[in-house]
Amino acid sequence: MIIMSQDKTEIINFNNIESIWICSDEEGIFTIEATADTNTSLGEYKTEERAKEILIGIMASYQANKILECTYGSIAQNQIADKFLESGVLPFKYEMPKE
Repeated sequence: MIIMSQDKTEIINFNNIESIWICSDEEGIFTIEATADTNTSLGEYKTEERAKEILIGIMASYQANKILECTYGSIAQNQIADKFLESGVLPFKYEMPKE
């Protein structure tokens, strides 16, 4: 899977990403960053909640891509990701407990 940066100036191969995270600056802008060989800004958002929604969307797209690798169906990756997000079910993930 590839990720196109928000400003459409960079494509990142998900297989090369070590981690993706949210950081914020002094002005309250929340940026999604990724690291592979270097750090890359993927996009900026006005709220932390929106940035978290985007991270979940990236995860859903990745999961849909993995499912498509195992099947030979004609459903588009985005359609599968949308179904995951609508149902609230995201396979292939583990969420760290709060405590």
